Amino acid sequence: MDTFRCAPEDQDTVVQVNVDIVERVARESPGFVSATVHRSLDGTRVINYLQWQTAADLASMQRSAQFQEIARGFAGLIEFDPHEVTIAHIAASGG
Repeated sequence: MDTFRCAPEDQDTVVQVNVDIVERVARESPGFVSATVHRSLDGTRVINYLQWQTAADLASMQRSAQFQEIARGFAGLIEFDPHEVTIAHIAASGG
C-alpha cells in the first residue's frame, strides 16, 4: 500500500501517474494480482493498494526501465509513504 501526499492541485497528476504505472507496467509484470487507486476527498493524498504474489515480484517491476520512466512523473509532486502489508481480515457483502 503506497500513500502519496500531494498538494490538491497536483492530485490529478499523481492519480494519473499511478494509473499509468498500473496499466502500462504492473499489469504486464509477473506476479501482479490487482491494484486499486484511491484519491482523498480533500485532495491531499492518493493511495495505491497493490497486490502481488510476492514482494520480489513487486521489486522486479519497480526496477524496470519502464517503471522508472513513468515514476519520474512524481518528481517534485509527492511525499511518498510506502508500506508492505498482509491481509488480516476480508469481509464482503452477502447480497
